[in-house]
Amino acid sequence: MDAIPGRPISGLFSAPLPSAMALPEGLENTGDKYIEERRAGKPLNHRALKVVYAGMGPIALQNALQLKARQPDTDIVMFEKRAEYTRNHTVNIDDQCFRSLKCYDHPILKQGMAQLRHKIRSQHGHISCKEFETDLKLIAQKMGITMHAGSDYEVVAIGDGKVTFKSGEALFDALVCADGAHSKSRKALLTMADNPDYRGEDVVFSELSSTDEDSEFTAKKDLQYRVRVKYQVQGPTKKLASGWLNVFRYAYVTFKAMLSPVEERIRQLNENTNEVTIDFFISKKEFDSLSGYNFSNTGKLSDSMVSDRLKEKIKNWQALKYKYCQESIISGTEELTPYTLSIFHARKVHHVTPSGKLICIAGDAATSLPYYRSLNNFLVVGAKLGRALGSSTRADLAKTGKAYEQYARRRAHWEGFKAKLKNFVINVMKFYLWVVNKVLWQINARDSQKVREQKKHISERKADWHHPAAALMGG
Repeated sequence: MDAIPGRPISGLFSAPLPSAMALPEGLENTGDKYIEERRAGKPLNHRALKVVYAGMGPIALQNALQLKARQPDTDIVMFEKRAEYTRNHTVNIDDQCFRSLKCYDHPILKQGMAQLRHKIRSQHGHISCKEFETDLKLIAQKMGITMHAGSDYEVVAIGDGKVTFKSGEALFDALVCADGAHSKSRKALLTMADNPDYRGEDVVFSELSSTDEDSEFTAKKDLQYRVRVKYQVQGPTKKLASGWLNVFRYAYVTFKAMLSPVEERIRQLNENTNEVTIDFFISKKEFDSLSGYNFSNTGKLSDSMVSDRLKEKIKNWQALKYKYCQESIISGTEELTPYTLSIFHARKVHHVTPSGKLICIAGDAATSLPYYRSLNNFLVVGAKLGRALGSSTRADLAKTGKAYEQYARRRAHWEGFKAKLKNFVINVMKFYLWVVNKVLWQINARDSQKVREQKKHISERKADWHHPAAALMGG
């Protein structure tokens, strides 16, 4: 990666990061030093906190980095059940997330964050989620944070000051769980908090419900349904409506063809190949037809489950890209991923156990927001939690948890309001597109000569059925 102009920086992200971050020290021994300290009579409130992370995604890593920079003596251990991060979708990172960070005087964190920020800004705020996590892992590794990854480190139970994995257990003073929207840790935390007779016994994950229940959230609502389509193109390409002067030339007809605003990103894979990603809104019926597909199991355009209506929209898009950008699509590279834009906030995001240990949930486990707000929100909230833990003693953990709960709730309300406002604007735009496709003046988008020329070009390319074989339609 290029250095920031005017600031020579060594290549922090030049070395490849191993997928499994486990160190030679066994999991079962993570609490040994504390047994020795107890035997030596060292005052417990004055030794460094033991903080454990269940989950090792960007949110957990951001939290741990801020904690380590604030208090280098903190003993941090991170656990992740996946040997390698599986999601490779592109995300949008607000620069505000970097402006709100406090890297203190830690040179590795300052250098790493400066490089990461420069990389994201040079890509117009976009980065693949896997690349983002990999860069954060490398910073954490260089800062001395212990990381374990693999199926042996899947959490199976949480108790009072102890988290149990398939391969053993680890003691903690504070536990931060960032295990995704369908979080078992959230269920375990609420089980503890809702039981007035809880005395520290383990909450076993296998005994918890496998479905998300409305009682876990203060509010939960599905706002929109979307699909992400990825495909590869041979040679150069460009985005439609990439500048204000092109919006009225391209965007109007594009949105009409898709019946939705379209978000487009382009990522260069090598000198000869680019990857195009588009996100657009679909109906509930179209979404249900894609049931079973997700970011780990993407669909193909040739699959029978994909509705003809959705196929037609994608073919219209490809026809538009061929007309305006001369894209040469590589056959068979299309991938479809449906997803829901939901909004919710967990009923409770922290709990203090009978012995005074702190358990927190973070990221999608705590708050889900659409339009990339979930990730960006908790990059800020999680960083603040990390700094707060870095300033805490064992006697302060309850106060730290309460402050985190209040801050996370305020941020969830504010970000939720912005998401609902944006959702209203999108619904108005979708209704407008539906209306204009019904009126007579849309005939100006159906120039028969242009359609014949478009078909002629497609025929000459000997495209497959899923290439831009459809006429350029206004609806």
